[in-house]
Amino acid sequence: MKDGLIFENDELIYYKNGEPYHAGVVKDGEDIYYITSHGRAIKGQHVIHREMTNGILERGVYTFGEDYKLIPGSFVPPEKRKKKHKKRSKASKRKARIPHFKGKTLAAFGMMLAVLLVLLIIPHLIDSAEEDTPATVDRSGEEFYLPEFEEVLLCSNAAKQLYDGKITAEAAVADGAAYRPLSFDYSLKGSGGSLYLSEDVDMENARKYILPGNATRILIDNLKTDTTYYWEVRTAQDQYAGQFQTAKSTRFLSIPGAENTRDIGGYVTQDGKTVKQGMLIRGSEIDGLVEKNYFIPKDQVESVQKTFGFVYEFDLRGNSLYTGDYKSRLGDSVEHKFYGAPQYGQVFSHEYQMSLKEIFTDLAKPENYPMYMHCTYGADRTGTVIFLLQGILNLSEEEMIREFRRTGFTDYTFGRSNSMDVVIEGFNAYEGETLQDRIIRFLIDEVGVTYHQIESIRKILLTES
Repeated sequence: MKDGLIFENDELIYYKNGEPYHAGVVKDGEDIYYITSHGRAIKGQHVIHREMTNGILERGVYTFGEDYKLIPGSFVPPEKRKKKHKKRSKASKRKARIPHFKGKTLAAFGMMLAVLLVLLIIPHLIDSAEEDTPATVDRSGEEFYLPEFEEVLLCSNAAKQLYDGKITAEAAVADGAAYRPLSFDYSLKGSGGSLYLSEDVDMENARKYILPGNATRILIDNLKTDTTYYWEVRTAQDQYAGQFQTAKSTRFLSIPGAENTRDIGGYVTQDGKTVKQGMLIRGSEIDGLVEKNYFIPKDQVESVQKTFGFVYEFDLRGNSLYTGDYKSRLGDSVEHKFYGAPQYGQVFSHEYQMSLKEIFTDLAKPENYPMYMHCTYGADRTGTVIFLLQGILNLSEEEMIREFRRTGFTDYTFGRSNSMDVVIEGFNAYEGETLQDRIIRFLIDEVGVTYHQIESIRKILLTES
């Protein structure tokens, strides 16, 4: 299993436990490198945020050479960093002011418009936990300050450290709430404009956000993690474009009236596949039947559905909770079903085997996605079913436990809970070299789930990395 810095296809890649790893600042002997998305070491001048310094460097701006190594003495405090330009031809000035974007290349039209971006509008994306100096422009054209952000973090620093396996769940949840929206800061003249945001460079299916002229910031909820986003700002007179990358982390979510909500997608399996985002969202109840505060307001349902497009409400509570003609809180077109799911050691009880079979039979149906899965708190029954599901998907046992304990960001007692230990111990009675093998053996031999259904679940939820 390879670990450390390794040259691969003329790129320097940092591996941890055999996988490319976004590690931030790393030290190899006397040499220092900066490791960003997909484990790549980088060259040139970059802003190093506090959570990426790993205690090796101060937060600030550093320059890395063609050999990827930190250039000694290149440190510049962020608040003092400015790019100065001597007088030159107009063509030369235009070239100097086009910001450098990583990832997919924008169309030539978009790149020309980026010139106007520097001169008239400097939207920039910040981690709200940091205190970086806002972008400013000297409109005389002699100098400007343009912050550079490697990635946008959509969760707390502690939640990111838990995702990376750097701290325990107990330490993470003690730091407070995990969710964080995207903060989009901007400066527009006149009456404002509109922001369009898309995962597609051609701006297909772009979401529209209003940018009021009397404001300088909007917050955007529920973006995907580890994803490149393309944006355009349009005003009555002009249009500007750019892109950014969100960091790889747990995708915590904000759904009005619901608690403990997060996407099971984004994780990398032990055989190198990625769990798709936006397919299965887990959380608390949304109808207030047990907890009156867990209730999506009627006027928020349309917005929730516009973001997630749920077609199925996978309700792990028992049907005795509501004996009338139940209608999903997510809308009349959304199918709802009670399952009466087991929690923890109940999975080995014969009285719950029919429920488990029904659960995994319906998880194997492509028409049931995207779905919202919940019990009352999204912790015990939901945590148990997701644990078994992640075993089918071949996540590591360590990651399966961490996902269970992430509920601790909502309720600290769940973060400390060892309730899943009885499930792991129970599977030791079944054949298989790994916990994942034993879960599948149990579902096939004891519950009656078919191999075809397991393969269908994998096909629905997994994609090649």
